[in-house]
Amino acid sequence: MSSVAFEEGGAYQSLQAVLQNAFGVVVGDERQQTITAMLKPVLSDYSFSSLEELASALEKGDSGNLRNSVLQAITTHEDHWFSPQELNTLVDGYLVPDMLGSGKDQYRIWVISSNGGQLPYSLAMKLKDAAPAVNVTIDATDISEEVVKQAETGVYDEASMNGMDAESRKKYMHEQDEQWRVNDDIRSMVGFSTCNLLDGFEERGHYDLIICLDGLVYFSLAIKNMLLDSFAKLLDPSGILVPGVNDPMLPMNENFERVQHEAGTFYRQKS
Repeated sequence: MSSVAFEEGGAYQSLQAVLQNAFGVVVGDERQQTITAMLKPVLSDYSFSSLEELASALEKGDSGNLRNSVLQAITTHEDHWFSPQELNTLVDGYLVPDMLGSGKDQYRIWVISSNGGQLPYSLAMKLKDAAPAVNVTIDATDISEEVVKQAETGVYDEASMNGMDAESRKKYMHEQDEQWRVNDDIRSMVGFSTCNLLDGFEERGHYDLIICLDGLVYFSLAIKNMLLDSFAKLLDPSGILVPGVNDPMLPMNENFERVQHEAGTFYRQKS
């Protein structure tokens, strides 16, 4: 394993330029310390000794795995069950009543950047309780194949159970070999697969709801608009996009209207 050197100034600026020019990802100077820490495992995994070396490899574009590892590292978020609270409030206060009021007996949801799977499984549990008569299908995607395979098992150790309440654990999980496994009725609602938003995703079909929690934060304005146009094509008329809780404001886009509801902020596809 290489000795990782974290340079100041020039190396980080080289990385900024490559990320923006090659991937449309924008990371500011104020995030240098955070981004550098996030990329430390990537440098070690690929035996790079510096950010400059990483930037050079990304610029050559020879490795899709390296690109995915970098994007995974800088866009990942901490996993907790039934989190973030802002999303729970929006689900309970608006999305569930809207879903039940639509009269649909089938409802498709896409959760982007699903990480360890706690978010899509939590959502499935909430909807199972609130709308048992509706056939809900949740597509959960992440850029990392390794992360997807682990989430698909539905198995979690005690350290990964932060936020899980006793009632939901008893109702929708069971203990197995000193770990906790999501019950089959919940696992059957969630399908996991890999997806890199920059590679296109138009073949995924139509959705009633897309949840992309802060998945757009680092992209440039041009990439954000491109992705918003693609999301609009996938959403059914009046479909809903939840882009995040840390940075919910999206650029002006003719396909969406911003809705500020007492339960939270989201975007609705213009009919």
